[in-house]
Amino acid sequence: MTSIEIKKEINKALDQFPEKLLADILDLIKEVQLEKSSNDTLTTNLKKILSEDSDLLNKLAQ
Repeated sequence: MTSIEIKKEINKALDQFPEKLLADILDLIKEVQLEKSSNDTLTTNLKKILSEDSDLLNKLAQ
């Protein structure tokens, strides 16, 4: 998947989230950008959170 395709898929998913959750996601993204030195750890943790809490995130999006 190209970065453009990934961004499109992310935007599709984000369109389904409530505004409050979007603000939290934006804060998380900004935090990841600031912590580039520990980027691998943050990426791993983010993947873990998203996979473990996918049901909860889907419920919050509805």
